[in-house]
Amino acid sequence: HSISVGHCAETLAQAYGADMFSARVAGILHDWEKLLPDAETIELAEHFRIQTAAPYQKIVGLLHGPLAAKTLPAIYPWLSDQMLSAIQKHTAGDCQMSKLDKILYVADLIEPLRPSFKSVEEAREVYLHGGSLDELYETAFCGVMMYVISTRSYLYPNSIALYNEMIEKTSK
Repeated sequence: HSISVGHCAETLAQAYGADMFSARVAGILHDWEKLLPDAETIELAEHFRIQTAAPYQKIVGLLHGPLAAKTLPAIYPWLSDQMLSAIQKHTAGDCQMSKLDKILYVADLIEPLRPSFKSVEEAREVYLHGGSLDELYETAFCGVMMYVISTRSYLYPNSIALYNEMIEKTSK
């Protein structure tokens, strides 16, 4: 999956005028801490004092991005702040997303190995029909929100704020 995300991110970077190398590297490394057991993930989040808007136990599946952004510099000190930001934000998005942040978020969703569901297909269609990066990111993010709601999973408070901010921007 990570190699596929790296390739997809590189392709998106080329299409949307971002640094292709940074996109590929961020894509390859984005899930660096994903396979840790929940207890270890929470322990590391506490160690690094990861700031969240919800208790770690409720959002353990979102912590691997911020954790990777904290642990990877010790292994790969040449990683740029932009790469680390994209890795940090790829799980929940953020109200302040750079071009690279958006590219990695989208690539993680639409990469070809990801099993297809409605949100994935909608985002892929926006890309294939030449939609802007903002349109693509918003489609991907809103699709993920709908998926989280449809599975009756915990909805991260910052994601709700981000969704509301998107709606306010598009209704102006």
